Amino acid sequence: MNREFAFPGTRARYAPDRVVDIQHLALVLEIDPVLRTVSGTATLRCAAIASGARVIELDAVELTIDSVTVGGEPATFRHDGKKLRVELAKPLAAGAELVIAVAYHGVPRRGLYFIGPDDGYPDKPVQAWTQGQDEDSRYWFPCIDTPNEKATSEVKVTVPAHLFALSNGVLVTDVTIGARRTLHWRLDVPHSCYLVTLAVGDFSAIETRWRDVPVVYYVERGKEAAAERTLARTPEMLELFSKRFGVAYPYPRYSQVFVADFIFGGMENTSATTLTDSVLIDERAALDYDIDSLVAHELAHQWFGDLVTCRDWGESWLNEGFATYAEYIWREHHEGRDAADLELEDWAEMYFGEDSNRYRRTIATKLYDEPIDIFDHHLYDKGGRVLHMLRHFLGDDAFFGALAHYLGKHRHSVVESRDLARAVEEATGKNLDWFFSQWVIDGAGHPDLEVAIRWDLERRLAIVTVDQKHKVDARTPLFRIPTRVRFRIGERDVDLPLEIVEPRHVFHLALEAEPTQAIFDPGRVVLASTRVDKAEPLWVAELAGATLGIDRGAAAHALAKRGGPAAERALGQALESDPYWAVRGAAALALARLRTA
Repeated sequence: MNREFAFPGTRARYAPDRVVDIQHLALVLEIDPVLRTVSGTATLRCAAIASGARVIELDAVELTIDSVTVGGEPATFRHDGKKLRVELAKPLAAGAELVIAVAYHGVPRRGLYFIGPDDGYPDKPVQAWTQGQDEDSRYWFPCIDTPNEKATSEVKVTVPAHLFALSNGVLVTDVTIGARRTLHWRLDVPHSCYLVTLAVGDFSAIETRWRDVPVVYYVERGKEAAAERTLARTPEMLELFSKRFGVAYPYPRYSQVFVADFIFGGMENTSATTLTDSVLIDERAALDYDIDSLVAHELAHQWFGDLVTCRDWGESWLNEGFATYAEYIWREHHEGRDAADLELEDWAEMYFGEDSNRYRRTIATKLYDEPIDIFDHHLYDKGGRVLHMLRHFLGDDAFFGALAHYLGKHRHSVVESRDLARAVEEATGKNLDWFFSQWVIDGAGHPDLEVAIRWDLERRLAIVTVDQKHKVDARTPLFRIPTRVRFRIGERDVDLPLEIVEPRHVFHLALEAEPTQAIFDPGRVVLASTRVDKAEPLWVAELAGATLGIDRGAAAHALAKRGGPAAERALGQALESDPYWAVRGAAALALARLRTA
């Protein structure tokens, strides 16, 4: 039984007020991997949003503040270990520009992590790397650490001469003097603070290109072949996503760096993705395995999350749902729809499990204790499935055209779910407020459907009855469900549209002949718990000849539940001859269940 996602007393979290617009962030840093320290200066060039401000508040957690200047003059400041309050000599006028420089040092326990050998792991490399999402950049440099604040950035970092340091954008200079090496990186595209990155280590660089954009893989020396093998399809992904999203890759360079002991699989820092080195693939593993889904996910964030960013964490499905769905888009392109549809089934199972066993919530929500709480299967997996439904409802041309409009309209800015809804409406003419309301903003859960398909020989009608069986309450609505039913008539498929809006719908569909197949929601597009009752020959025919592997797999599961000689024969034939391995696997499992029942 699921519980409420937010505990009693949880307060809604909204994007914070903005006093200034940070236009440029410049970090001049020294990193000591042995002492595990950071020191330097953060300079923020700002413009006042409104008149009257006397204090600028920055996030600076557990850092020691050495000095603060405003416009080059010493400024009074107060620091409580979390917030740095900079007092201004006079109230700001709207539009007034100012430059705040904060000298500081610290031993970060979050945000910036240091890796090195110890007694247990004497061969571990010396590295330092950052992880800013959700709100941990404040642990290694003073900033306004919220996603709705975007600025261009530069990072000038000094490290031991034998190490390399990667950050966002392009490398401006790389100078070694004695035992110290200083690298200067710059990105002239605004992005949020949580996407500012730093990775320090003894890295090799493998460089390729996509169009005129350098594509560079960084990895610990000695692991170059594994890095190249693991990331080999990156240029092809860049081409695919640039075409599909209707906006070319928007940054001057794309870097990917493998680091040790990374706390996630990957992180989509703007133009410079961090990946865990645990996913590096050797020659043997490459025969059976790839990490394309992870690589595609982080790359897609360069558009959805970096170029266009959620306004607050409660809207972060606009980052993660799109990146998750990009995994499907890549798999569909590279391996075909049947392989991609397996991802859909996995997402549904992960989301259904969380919904049933833990909690039910709206995808977009302001009610959470900490941002990390909402990075769950509702956000990623349900978010991806919702976008898949939207694509099939609109059709490919309209869907991808709407994405291009959304990205173009909101590039370099922040968004909420309603911005996506408006962009879709502007691009297609369709008012989809109902869709976003029931699936994202207001509604939680999913339909629980019972479907019956019968053939009325006398009237030559297919009768399709659909019941929404779930409990309708304050969280879970009665759903509006556009879908289809696919009939096989002779040698051709006939798709007829259905729109379910009531607790029970009975559709009477005239057909020229009795169908040999009848598939409700072909492709299992609708995110629903669906049980279909139909004659056994229809299941057998679906297993033997449905166009999509996901439908043939569903037929195998249904026949396993029915049992009997006809089911066993059909499953045996599928095991021997189905062209797709996953369907053969489903048939094998179904036969095992039948024979051990």
